[in-house]
This record gives sequence, C-alpha cells and structure tokens, in this order.
Amino acid sequence: MVDRRRFLTHTAIAGGAAALGFASGRRGVDQEVASARFHGDDTLGRGQAAPVWHRFKFIGQPVMDAQIVFWLGLASMGLTDVGEVLDTATRILPGDERSWFDQWLATAKRVQGYGEEAEARGHTRSAASHFLRAGAYYRAGLMRYADRSDPRLVEATIAGLDLHGRALRMRGYDSRQVDIPYENGVLHGRVHYAPGVARAPAIVLQQGLHAWPEDTMWVIDGALQRGYHVLSFHGPGQGASLRLHGHPFRPDWEVPVGRVLNFAERDERLDAGRFVLMGLSFGGYLAPRAASRERRLRALVANPGVVSWRDAMLRHFASMPGLLELHSRGPAAFDRAIDAASVVLPDARWYFDDVTWKHGVSTPHEVIDELRKYDNADGVASIRCETLIMEGSAEDASPGESERLYGALTCPKHMMVFDAGTASQVHCQGGNQLLAQARLFDWLDERVAR
Repeated sequence: MVDRRRFLTHTAIAGGAAALGFASGRRGVDQEVASARFHGDDTLGRGQAAPVWHRFKFIGQPVMDAQIVFWLGLASMGLTDVGEVLDTATRILPGDERSWFDQWLATAKRVQGYGEEAEARGHTRSAASHFLRAGAYYRAGLMRYADRSDPRLVEATIAGLDLHGRALRMRGYDSRQVDIPYENGVLHGRVHYAPGVARAPAIVLQQGLHAWPEDTMWVIDGALQRGYHVLSFHGPGQGASLRLHGHPFRPDWEVPVGRVLNFAERDERLDAGRFVLMGLSFGGYLAPRAASRERRLRALVANPGVVSWRDAMLRHFASMPGLLELHSRGPAAFDRAIDAASVVLPDARWYFDDVTWKHGVSTPHEVIDELRKYDNADGVASIRCETLIMEGSAEDASPGESERLYGALTCPKHMMVFDAGTASQVHCQGGNQLLAQARLFDWLDERVAR
C-alpha cells in the first residue's frame, strides 16, 4: 500500500535518464519543492502542489509519506496512535530505508516497554493496547526494509506477530495462530472466531505486496462484530510466509488459496458453503486469479480489482520511453540502467531489492520477466461467485483495472466506488477505512449472511 504511481514514474524517469547519461542532475529529478506542504501531482514535484490530504508532506519523500498516511489511518482500529506515528516520521531521513526501519523499531520497543510495565503491574487492558500498537510498529518498519542480511528483519517479524497475538489474547479475542500446510512447509495464518457463534460464514483474508493481514483489523473486527469468522493468511511472498519460511510469490495463486481452503474445510466452525475470499492491493489481482480456478467460494472481494498486474506495473515503467526497450536488449543494459537509477533515486534500489526478494528472482531484469506472468485476462470470465470490486477514485497502483475487471466479469458483480467526497478515495481506502468497513459488510450481509 504505497504510492506506486509516483514512485514507479519517478523510477522510470530516473532509470531512463541514467541510461542515457543524464544521471548527474539529482536535484532536478529527486527533490520536491521544499516550501510546499503537499506533494504536487506533476511527475517531478515541481509544479503547483495541490492541497490534497493524502499528499501531505510528513517526511518530504512521496512514497514514505504515502506510507505514513496508511499508518495514521490505522489509529481508528487501535493499531497505531497519531502522535506516535508523527513523532516517528520526524526522525526518519527522507528516502533512507535504514532510517525508516531503525526509527520504527525504536518506537516499537518503547511502546512494547509500556506494555511490559503495565502487564507487570496487573493492568491487562493497558498492556494489550500497548502491545497491539508495538506489534504494528514492528510491521511498519518491515514495510520499507528489504535488507535480508540484517538479522533484525526476522526478529522484527517474530515480535510483530507475537505482540499482536498477545494483545488479542489479552483483549479476549477467540483467535489462534495456525500453520497451513503448503509445499514442503507451511503458510502463516490466524483464525478468528466471532464471539458466541458456532458455524458461520468465513472471510478468507489476504493482503498484497506490503501490508499484512494483522494490519487489516478493519476487516477482521468488522467481520467478528457481525458474526463472520475470519481465516487470514500470509501467502507465499507475503509477511511471515516470506520472511520466516522463504516462500516467494507464484503466478498460479489458486494453488496457495486451494491449500488454505483445504485447511478451512477441516474446521467445523467455518461454513464451507459460505467462504468469502478477499484480497487487497496486489491481492486484488491474486484473489480473482484464484477465484477464476477455484469453485469453493460463495463470494469474492477485490480491493481494488485487477485483471492484469503485468499491465498495471509495466504501464508505470513505460512512462519513460526507452526503458522497456532496454529490457529487450538483455540483462546487462537494463540492470545497468537500474543501478544508475538507484544513484539518482534511492527508491529504485529499495523497490528492486524488495520485489526481487518477494518474487524469488535475482535481478531487475528478471523482475520484469516475472511480472509478465501475472495476467488473468483469459481467466476472468471463468469466475462464477458473486464479486464485489472496491475502488478509490484516486487509485494509483492499478488505475483503470477495476473498471476493466468489472467489464470482463460474467458472474453477478458490483462496483463500489469511493470518491473524494468520502475521504476514502485512495488505494484500499487507506487513511479512512471505517466507511469502507460499513459498506463492505452491508454488502456481504445482504448476500452471504442471510
């Protein structure tokens, strides 16, 4: 859940300029107008900055600032607190991946300390609140950090999960961590049961490229309050399944989803006739891909909807004429261009370090090859379950793909649009998810719960 349009456009321009020998002008490519409070909508950030709430400058770097908006938005779920997020932002160096990780870890450890002290004195409710936030801050650090040689990466993963589970137990959630058999190992998951409910419909919940299901309590709490159970999972390439078990993304997403549904069918409290698969962000492509091959679903929710992740991502790179042509000339030329771009724009190095790891490849050239496998144009018409697409009018990761998915579906379908008037118009309604929660479950209640 990052501002991919701005980041990838910047990367493409920087990469193309570097490849053509213009990498020396860093200030003209990488800097924003220092006096503006908002990031402008123009590519290089030099034009009139529009006063749009989700483009506010906290750190002064567009991708990091989009991530800060995401974490501020989780305050309504008790996962963060506004002052702690903003205080952390003041300590982060713009564009510096290690600074991002270090400062979020510092906040996480401080808030965890509050929890340990409260628990030692018998203040269980206070301790749970602190542990819930501390776990989220560990995960916030991981969102922007891909240095696999740093042992703190695994330590933060474990802490982020353990503190989250600890907080849920202290708050009385009927919830437990589960290991879902997959290949020669497991996928990390968690099952949440609605209080006082026996057999009930189940939300099978997954995230996308960066966020984790633990960060998606607006869906989990909304479900539990309305009598749905939830089975959340970290698919290959995601969260703990990547960081602790080494599973990368795979294009045939129906395989991991099939393993998750096999697991869910063995739980008598999860009504196998009323499984709802929900995917967010990159999951808005992955979940429909799985649903086009999987017949055990009562409903599908894609937030946003995506027919072709390949097309959505390559459109960003195509913003700079010549960059993808470099790819066709072979690994050496393309990888040199990206290396040069990383000097001009540190985000380029972080992005390619992150996606090579998550996709199980080694070079930027291989990333493009891998992304080209993520297209479901031939499969969308095979989706049979009723489908909800949730789309923000300011969608920047995959603009136009929700409309494309809606047009290609032959099953019962509904498009739920969040425009600027809702203040929920950004990617996955980041920053303001309570309206999305209400509308999502009103829709599900009318189709699945009854």
